[in-house]
Amino acid sequence: MRLRQLGKKAAVAATAASAAVLAAGPATAAPNWQAWVRPDDSVCGNTEHHVVSANVLFQTCMVVNFSNRTAQPVLVVRNNASVSITMERGYTHSNWGFSDTYCNEKVLPSGQVLACFGETTSYLDGENISWGGFTYNGKSDATLHCIQYLVRP
Repeated sequence: MRLRQLGKKAAVAATAASAAVLAAGPATAAPNWQAWVRPDDSVCGNTEHHVVSANVLFQTCMVVNFSNRTAQPVLVVRNNASVSITMERGYTHSNWGFSDTYCNEKVLPSGQVLACFGETTSYLDGENISWGGFTYNGKSDATLHCIQYLVRP
């Protein structure tokens, strides 16, 4: 009987400890859109218009830091329309980090430019590719690839 009580207490303690560990885990909120000022150490793919409007332009860029051998994919969106738009499900992807980054839904005012920054990770020796996209008015569209050949010094 005493062993059964100890077993129950151990199970309760293990469950409580597991719940505490899970509750203390990192938040997984999506990144926020940020202002874009193109840095000198970046390369960008072609600028395209979103399938919904010729006044909503977007492209994928890659910010490269040669000193620490990292790169970061960035989706850049410019709203040349006369009204604000709501960007949904914005994302970036890269072949060097093999990770997707999803940005929160965001209203982009007329005449503004915002960027969804992906994860900064070590780039590949050779061909590095990034791309991104977002949904606007219920229609998804993606950029062409931004390609940069990098060689580690």
